Amino acid sequence: MRKFILTGLAFSLIAFAGEGHEHGHGEEHKEKIHLSKEQAKALGIELYEVKREPTGKILKLPAEVRENPLTSYAVYSPLEGIIRKLYVKEGDRVKRGTPVAEIYSPELANLIGELKMAKVKMESSKKVYERDAQLYREKVIDYTRYYTSMLEYERAKGEYEALKSKLESYGEVKGYHLVLRSPGDGYVVSQKVFLGESVGLDRELFEIHSHDTVWIYGWADEDSARHVREGSPATVKLKGANLPCRIDFVGHEVDVKTRRVKVRCITQNRGHALKPGMFVSLEVKTGGRKAILIPKSAVQDIEGKKVAFVWEEDGFKARELHLGGEIDGYYVVEEGLKEGEKVAVSGTVFLKTKLTGVEEGGHAH
Repeated sequence: MRKFILTGLAFSLIAFAGEGHEHGHGEEHKEKIHLSKEQAKALGIELYEVKREPTGKILKLPAEVRENPLTSYAVYSPLEGIIRKLYVKEGDRVKRGTPVAEIYSPELANLIGELKMAKVKMESSKKVYERDAQLYREKVIDYTRYYTSMLEYERAKGEYEALKSKLESYGEVKGYHLVLRSPGDGYVVSQKVFLGESVGLDRELFEIHSHDTVWIYGWADEDSARHVREGSPATVKLKGANLPCRIDFVGHEVDVKTRRVKVRCITQNRGHALKPGMFVSLEVKTGGRKAILIPKSAVQDIEGKKVAFVWEEDGFKARELHLGGEIDGYYVVEEGLKEGEKVAVSGTVFLKTKLTGVEEGGHAH
């Protein structure tokens, strides 16, 4: 299929045009390699959007993955009781509001009994009050009796509502059992109770963590720490994955034993590749003037000139670049590109061959 696609591509190959600059960009070779987006994709040509970034150096820091405490949850019982039912186990994925356990509590049973009695008392005193109110309007009884029955009703009503609020504060009640639910989304990373166990207010029942975001703590030496700023771009490096993040905290003190400063970033944990406790490398880009940076793979040598293949609506155009230094696999582009343009970062050897008619090693088609 790939051979068929390559055979079917039509290219307009013309010799390099004369020299000259267009619109402040670098020198452009007038030839164009005509390709549709679909053809470029089929050929495995990837694009990189040009942007201005700080040109500071890259600091490589040892780091460790930690739980994000803002998305970590502990489940406790608000009452002493006995575990009657478990809905989840260690390793289960839960959503916010998922039931995790049911607890029988004598205190809850007593409270429900008191609430029922308070309700009866309230309803009874209400009938007396309504009867006395009618008799008072008919001038059958005096105001003192009417006022007394009104106070009794208000007191009974207040006691009932207070007990009801207390019961509601414990959460969902099912019969004489209290239903505990997950306070957030995540995984049950620890189950610390079994059926029939007695639990108290200080007994943690479950730990639930969402690993969609994690904290990365790195340690910078004293000199490097001076160049790290909150908001600095960083990359979490581990085998098989590079995850972008930004520094959101730089420590205010130096560890007396390691002579290092703690720095932290929060990253989206795509595919849950990062696991708390894992050691990783944290690469932090320090400040510096902003400039156009492109991957080194985007640049080819053509007739002694550095050239990038810039995507246009119907193909690629070779454009000469004036380069500065190199930064961790990127070239600093002093002239030749502007923000928002897109350049090929893979398949560039193929594009060069199609443009020049000369394969790598100097062999002509």
